[in-house]
Order: sequence, then C-alpha cells, then structure tokens
Amino acid sequence: MTKKYNELKDDDYVNNSDNIDGEEVNYKTAESEAEAQEFRDLDDEEILFIQTCLELADEIIKSFSKNNSINNYDLELLDNIIDQWNADNTNFGVTENEFVNSIGAAFGQKLTEQYNMIWTMLTDSYGTDYAITIPEIKLTNFPLSSVLKAVEDRRVGSLISISLLTKKQIEELRADNK
Repeated sequence: MTKKYNELKDDDYVNNSDNIDGEEVNYKTAESEAEAQEFRDLDDEEILFIQTCLELADEIIKSFSKNNSINNYDLELLDNIIDQWNADNTNFGVTENEFVNSIGAAFGQKLTEQYNMIWTMLTDSYGTDYAITIPEIKLTNFPLSSVLKAVEDRRVGSLISISLLTKKQIEELRADNK
C-alpha cells in the first residue's frame, strides 16, 4: 500500500547514487500516493515577494563574495553560503526565514535560467508553496523548501545535487515523452 508523502518514514526510502556530469550524487527515493495538485501563475504580490527575496539574496551574496552578485553567482556559491549559515549565522544580519526565502529564491531563479523552468504557485492538501516547474513534462521543484531542508538538516552540497538530479530528470522525462 502506497503512503501519503507526509506518512513516509526513513525506512520507506531507498538510498541511490548516480554519476551526473562527472559528479557523484547521493539521494534517496520513495513512492508516495499521487496527490492532486493545482498550479497557478504568481500574482503581483507573489512576484514582488520573489523580487524582494532576490534583492536580499544579492546583499547576502555580495557580503559573502565581493566578486559576485545576484547577476553573477553559481550553485556552489549558494551551497557555500548555506554552509556558512549553518556554521555561524550570527553575522548575516537576517532572520532564518529571510535567509531561507532569499537563498531559495536565488536557487529557484538559477534553475529557471538553467532549465527553462517557470515560477508558479502549487496548492495541494499540504498547503500552497512557491515552486518552479516545466509543465509539459510535469517536473516541479520547491526551491525555498529545498533551502529550508538544507538548513534544518545541515545538508552539504544540497543545491548542486538537486540541480544535477533535476537535469537528469528532465532528460529522462523528455526521452519518455518522445
């Protein structure tokens, strides 16, 4: 019997490893019950929220790396910023929520650029969340939630791994749709 996502326990997951673009990526998977999901475009207030988060991300990026900005960063830099936050967040001058939202927005923005994804709002039985998606292949990521998990679980290299897995999933889903 398939469980709902929020009912999954550690022993429901299978540990996997793949080599993607020369990088070893470790991850876990589990099957969960299909969930009805409703997607909609961001409204003006939600677009403004993402823009505000990106402005704060720019400040954080610049304070962490003088040669980078929101217009010039990569996922390795964002992962390093998360590692720094997890080691000592007292020098950032932002709350955890502001940090997660701003770095999450920067992560989402980078994935939208790399993989031609779009920002959306997704509602399901768990609530409503910011997401990025490729509708035609039904691939969805949750960048703000991904950063929250990286902070809460003190994950190292999490954003690079998610990006590489996203690339692999896009390739597989597009091949399946041919």
